[in-house]
Amino acid sequence: MDTDRAIAAALRALREVPDVIGSVLAGPDGLLISSDVDRVEPDTVAAMAAATVGLGRRFAETVGLGLHRETVIQADGGCLVSYAAGAALLTVVAMPQANLALVHHTSRTVAHRLGVLVEELAAQPPGRAPGGNPPPAPPARDPLPRRNTRPTGSGRPSAARS
Repeated sequence: MDTDRAIAAALRALREVPDVIGSVLAGPDGLLISSDVDRVEPDTVAAMAAATVGLGRRFAETVGLGLHRETVIQADGGCLVSYAAGAALLTVVAMPQANLALVHHTSRTVAHRLGVLVEELAAQPPGRAPGGNPPPAPPARDPLPRRNTRPTGSGRPSAARS
């Protein structure tokens, strides 16, 4: 199984936990790696989770609590839990009635596995697709129209008008 499929399978496995409704895997910079969520924009969840965890890390350091492990946000409509997954970040979305101990137990195991998979993904040679084939060439683009920069009577360049 290639790394991308293994990551997707690990995220799908979290849905087997009762009341877990999705998950997002992001880089430490908040860029989306993979997701298994409905009804929300995964890019937004990834970016906001990274910002929240960054604040949590700083908070833990500032008060001398050691290394950050996870951040929990509980709201009336459910909870979000973000876990360190190696160099990445796993965020799990659950319903309000979810058994948080079970969510933690399963998610911590999955986060560890995802951390290993993200390391494998990062170790792949640059410019290679996960299957070993080079990525397709980008489509050719038409050149941009040129601007007319001849001086006008006022001494300022003018843009060509269409």
